[in-house]
Amino acid sequence: MATDALLDAGDEVWSYDPKYQLQISSGGKVAKAKKTHGVIAGVETRHTLYRLADSLYVDIEVRGPEAVLRRGVLNGRDVTTVITTVDVGSTLAHYRKLGFRDGTPWHATKTRVTLREYRKGTAQWTIHVDGTFALENWKTPTKAASRDAAIALAEKKIAAKERAGYTLRLIELKDAEHANPEPKLPKSAPSKPLFGKRPAFPKPATAHGAVDSAIAMLRDLHSRLDRYHFIAECIDPNSVADRARVEGVEGNVAFFLQQHAVRMGRWKTARPNTPKLGESSWSYFLRTYGSITWILDTQVDRGLDMFYCGNVTGGGWSCLEVAEDIYDIDSLSDAVGNPGLEVLDVFHGGWHDGKSFAFDTRTRGRTGDAAIIPFGEDLPELPPAPRANTVKPFGDWLLTRVLTQTKLVEKNIRELA
Repeated sequence: MATDALLDAGDEVWSYDPKYQLQISSGGKVAKAKKTHGVIAGVETRHTLYRLADSLYVDIEVRGPEAVLRRGVLNGRDVTTVITTVDVGSTLAHYRKLGFRDGTPWHATKTRVTLREYRKGTAQWTIHVDGTFALENWKTPTKAASRDAAIALAEKKIAAKERAGYTLRLIELKDAEHANPEPKLPKSAPSKPLFGKRPAFPKPATAHGAVDSAIAMLRDLHSRLDRYHFIAECIDPNSVADRARVEGVEGNVAFFLQQHAVRMGRWKTARPNTPKLGESSWSYFLRTYGSITWILDTQVDRGLDMFYCGNVTGGGWSCLEVAEDIYDIDSLSDAVGNPGLEVLDVFHGGWHDGKSFAFDTRTRGRTGDAAIIPFGEDLPELPPAPRANTVKPFGDWLLTRVLTQTKLVEKNIRELA
């Protein structure tokens, strides 16, 4: 795909022109936007396709013998043209072949609803349907008897605005706040891609076993769903396919590989081990696996606490980064004049955004693991030392976190695809 193209399907290319206007060329011919005020009939039917991974959409309003075809970037530019209604079916079929997937005009998935913005001069008005509510201007709801009734109400309000001179200018998605059904696919739509089923993972008996289970879950997701995310420790930097996977998520491959050179591919030979006598689950993790660097595409990060690894753009957009010597606590202690902070051992990324975690070495539990507390650079002072009987071993903490995060990421990937 061309680096400056939003969509490059060979015969059809979507890109921005030098004035940052969207242009769509097919067969070498650039589609010319056409004013639609001559299409006087009201909307009879809508069809909307989405290519969520690229934030693209195709929206068709059937208005009598003609239809308005709008192709654009969600929350961005579009190219609007007029086609004959008899060509609607073939147009939808064309874009399905290009990877656009059927949603509905009112939601792309059951957790992402479609907002339409209309304008008249400097005045603007928005409408979207969420559950059984039709909502105007983002937050003014009207409760309907059913979802279909809410859609009918929204269409009625749109028709009134169009009669008053408003025109559609923007289409975007927002997170749903109410329950919505899975969009029903028409019979002509391609079937959804099949994904391998998440395997069952046995419940570990020890904190060391919990570490192994957490790593197994991450390895499984990395291999089973091979787009929109990756685990750096599973990436072979010499593999063309793996480098392409990194580029597809993070972009600057060379910088990322240099930033995390020690971590790349380190799980290649790592296997569950026998804990040493008296070895904490944290020490076991370091000896057996070394680190975790889980990088996500921004399209699949909903519901997760995200941060840049190393607090550096290009270091990777992550929900889970675990390693030793990840942060210089002594420098922070000196900077704020609080030597008491030196009892903390930061082991998780996200310190700049308050999404990090640290070991509080003042207290250790039965496994030898130190207590875990939330950490951020704005931590004013140490909290009271945790009681030893409240300490959750690192392995158990990690497994709980990985279980939640892998389920969320898998849900987001399945929804996106």
